[in-house]
Amino acid sequence: MALTQKKLQDLNDASLTSLLQDDLPAWKAKAKHAYTATRAYIKEIRPDDVTALLVAELEVTPEFRNYLARKKLKQKYWSEWFAELIVDRLWSELNGG
Repeated sequence: MALTQKKLQDLNDASLTSLLQDDLPAWKAKAKHAYTATRAYIKEIRPDDVTALLVAELEVTPEFRNYLARKKLKQKYWSEWFAELIVDRLWSELNGG
């Protein structure tokens, strides 16, 4: 699944775009980790390939879980959408370096 305009608007409404910007280095490190791990077994890597592993990491990240709890964002899709946002914003950096 790719990041759609509707998802982006919902992420913005939930302030998840701000969460990304507020601690970009930490989220970037998680994205790089997911990219590197995925690249180990997929040579022609695509953004959605990285997103799957990043979702698994986000689901157990205390900062992200606490944020969702504080904002009462209980739906399961927030982890996937936030991972899509991270990968979307950082893809050229991840794929190029």
